[in-house]
Amino acid sequence: MKKALWYLLMAGSLGGWIFVITGLVKPFQNKDLKRIWLGVFCTWVFGHPLELILSIGIGRAAGLSALRTVVKTLAFGFTWWLPLKMSIIKN
Repeated sequence: MKKALWYLLMAGSLGGWIFVITGLVKPFQNKDLKRIWLGVFCTWVFGHPLELILSIGIGRAAGLSALRTVVKTLAFGFTWWLPLKMSIIKN
């Protein structure tokens, strides 16, 4: 996969954060949208901490601090650490 695609996916991840935070601040009234929000929220709440188990080692191997790795994993999830592991991006 090309670097530009991964950066596009990272931007999508930030859009997901906007969606989640918006739903926290002002809960969605639409039943379907609320269901989608709940699915995304639960996936991120449980998924990102699990991703940290993988990303800490990947970040360390790339010479990054644990703090930087945690922040980037929480912000971008696998769209950051997977291309880093595959040497598509460098940080």
